[in-house]
Parts: sequence; structure tokens; C-alpha cells
Amino acid sequence: MIDHCSCTWGLDENISFYRHMYDPSEGQYESKDEKLGTVNVTIQNTISAKALDTYNHAFGSTLGGENCAFVRNLWASNSGRNPSVGWNGVFNFVNNVVFNWVHRSVDGGDYTAMFNMINNYYKPGPATPKNDNVGARILKPEAGRSKLNYKVYGRVYADGNVMEGNAKVTADNWNGGIQIETQTNTDGYTEKMRSNVPFAMPYIDITSANDAYDYVTKHVGANIPTRDIVDERIIDEVKTGVPYYDKKVAKNANGDITGLSPKSIGDDGQFRYRRMPKDSYKQGIITDIRQMGGYPEYKGTPYVDTDGDGMPDAWEKANGLNPNDPSDANKDCTGDGYTNLEKYINGISTKNRIDWSDLKNNYDTLAEKGKLM
Repeated sequence: MIDHCSCTWGLDENISFYRHMYDPSEGQYESKDEKLGTVNVTIQNTISAKALDTYNHAFGSTLGGENCAFVRNLWASNSGRNPSVGWNGVFNFVNNVVFNWVHRSVDGGDYTAMFNMINNYYKPGPATPKNDNVGARILKPEAGRSKLNYKVYGRVYADGNVMEGNAKVTADNWNGGIQIETQTNTDGYTEKMRSNVPFAMPYIDITSANDAYDYVTKHVGANIPTRDIVDERIIDEVKTGVPYYDKKVAKNANGDITGLSPKSIGDDGQFRYRRMPKDSYKQGIITDIRQMGGYPEYKGTPYVDTDGDGMPDAWEKANGLNPNDPSDANKDCTGDGYTNLEKYINGISTKNRIDWSDLKNNYDTLAEKGKLM
């Protein structure tokens, strides 16, 4: 469970979960690792934004796997992979906001993939092509990973998605919003991909796309006790459609190009083979953190933590724990599967045992903390 995180400034995606390497022998004998999809992953209320385009790779995420859900997240001002769908399984993409993509919005998967694209809000930005199909793209299923000798795509359920500024696609997501690679029989492929009912999915409290936009812009990211200046600028950019950039340093900030061979560095100090304009930061696609104002300075006073177990004394006393016993951090006072330290970090109950395997008990711990105390 990834919840209320702010992930920005990645050189090759900001946050990704889609596969793992499995040792079938579990270390007992020499064997070849197997490449398997991830399982049981939820990412919610999280920001993936402002990936660095230093090397043409300002990508948001690659996500996928079995029993995975991606709900109420924000992808903003990444050139591509907003997100990319890795591998197989049901891809549950619900109530997310996607803003200011360039050449890729949501795409990927293979012929075994099943997509639930439900009530998401797409908002083209200043870097999004206006006269290209990608500017209205909700999803592009792909077949490139197929080992078959003919083209075949996964199945798609798409409904309730809003494409801001495009009434046609908003009214009918299949009227230009679901796109595949250039084929002579595009309509035939598209109709065969279409599902009129959702695929099996976990319990999710689904709202309209417009309500999702309001919720995400208000609550998404690491917002407790408050948003930092970086997230504030990102959210303001989403709302206004106007990118923030530091006019004092943007023209001189060329990105971290350490390790490049001299032939790959242009006269301006940038990666010689960048595809976007040198001033792409004016469209929201940055190459250097300084173009966003640089790293913010955080100030604060540490909580008193006598035993150094990561839980403040005041919180331990209020929740019946011992502020002088460091071992209680890794104990589980309710038997719900979360350690006491995790209960503190996530703001969940130390009084009641909650069955977290029941997805109906999933709730926004940061926005509603104290509700189950």
C-alpha cells in the first residue's frame, strides 16, 4: 500500500511497480530467476510529477500486476508513461488525474491485459499536442510484447472518463479516446477489445471524474501537516494550466549530465540529443530541479522520543505504550498485522483490531485519522 506520497524529479520514472524476480529454489540450489508480475499492490492519493527530461526520459510510472489498484493519484507534467502498463493482469485505473503529457498518456499492456479505465480526469496541458491523436488519448493498448505472429490486444472497459476540452471523447470514451497502434483495420481491432462490463476488481469507492478531480487537487500527495512548496506549485499548475518555473535560473539550469561522454554534450551544456525544445520548462517539462525553484528548506522541532524507537513519547503514552521500551515499536498491540511503529506512521487504531484483509475497511488514514481511534 502506497498512500499519500509525493514522487517527483525522477530521471527514469518517479514511482513504478510491475514486476519482480522470483527464485524458485528459494536459495536452496542454483536456479534461474523467473520474471513475474507484482501482486497485491495499491497506490492511492499519490503524486507522480515533474520527471526530469534531461535524457528524454521524463516518465511518470510503469505499473501493473495481479490484484493491483491505482486510485485517486495525480500524474502531472511527465512527457510519457502517465502511466505505462507493464505486463498482464487486470489494470484497475480509477479516479485518477492525468495532466500535461507530451507523447504518451496511459499505454502499454499486452494481449493478456485487461483494463478497467473508470472515471479518470484527463487535462491536456501546454506541452500536450493539440493536433495529434495523443492529445485526446485515454488509453493506447499495445501488442508489442506479444510473442504471437499476429497482432492481438488486451480487453478494455472504459467509462466515465473526462477529456477536458473534448466533448466528443468525454461523451463516449470509445469515440477517439481508446487508440491502438496504426493498423489498416483499427475499427475492427478496437471493437473486439471493447468490454461492456468491468473486469473483476477490488472494492473501490468510485466517484465521478469531476469529483475525482476536485478530490485529487485538494488531497493528493504528502499533505500532512501541510503541502510543501513543491507540491503547491504542481497543484497550482494543474488547476491553472500555467507551468511554474524560476525565471532567474531556468535559462542556465541544464540538468545533471555527469558521466556523459563529451560527444553527447551540446554547446549549451545540455544532452545533445534532447527531443524537446531547450525551454521546455516553460511548458512544464523540466530538465533540472532548479527550474522548479530547487529543493525547499524544511524546518521543525523533533518530537521527544526517549527510547529512540521512532514513536514520540506523547503518542506512546496516549496509546498505552512504554516510552522507555524501544522493543515495543516492532510489537503489534492489536494483532491486525501492523507493528506499533506502522500504526503511528499510518495513523491507524491502537485500540481496535481491524481486519485489513477486508477491502471495505480501506480508508484514507491521513484525511480521516482519529476516526477509528
